[in-house]
Amino acid sequence: MEILDSVQQARAIDIFVRAFHDDPVMNWMSKHPDFLSTFYQVTLPAFIPHGLTYIDEQGRGAAAWLGPDQELAWPVNPRNLWRMLRVCGPGGFVRFARSGFTTARFHPKRPHYYLFLIGAVPEARGQGVGSQLISRVLRHCDDENVPAYLENSKADNLAFYQGHGFRVINEVRFARTAPPIWLMWREPRAGA
Repeated sequence: MEILDSVQQARAIDIFVRAFHDDPVMNWMSKHPDFLSTFYQVTLPAFIPHGLTYIDEQGRGAAAWLGPDQELAWPVNPRNLWRMLRVCGPGGFVRFARSGFTTARFHPKRPHYYLFLIGAVPEARGQGVGSQLISRVLRHCDDENVPAYLENSKADNLAFYQGHGFRVINEVRFARTAPPIWLMWREPRAGA
């Protein structure tokens, strides 16, 4: 695994765009062809300085985490808001904002590792890339006796996360018409 820096950021964005192309929640927010790339261009730089954003050596997958002692400074500024409005439209921008406020409201207060993004390119699915990516930080969770948390927006991924020790703690929708997201928590495994 390579720790991501700003030079490699474009590779990770491409991976995430390809991995999330069929994500129900992302497509509910906006169907604009540039939405995913703009979203990751805006958000991913906030994670890179924390040293827990990395890419598979073969470019098949990437992950972005936040550690238990790390605070995220969301890149909310006029330029980024305008960029998101451009690819969301007014209705999509409201859906995008609602999703952020809702996830923030439910985000656990207890210290934890937060998995913001994990994805593999479609042609690498089923090859263990996701397990390799997620296991890297889950080992830290177990070694440090710290739980992990994520928001899963795809029903097909529930079994994957459950297989790595996560359990669903809540199911929420950003609006009546929105697809569900599953909030998932993992307690550290002693002696893992």
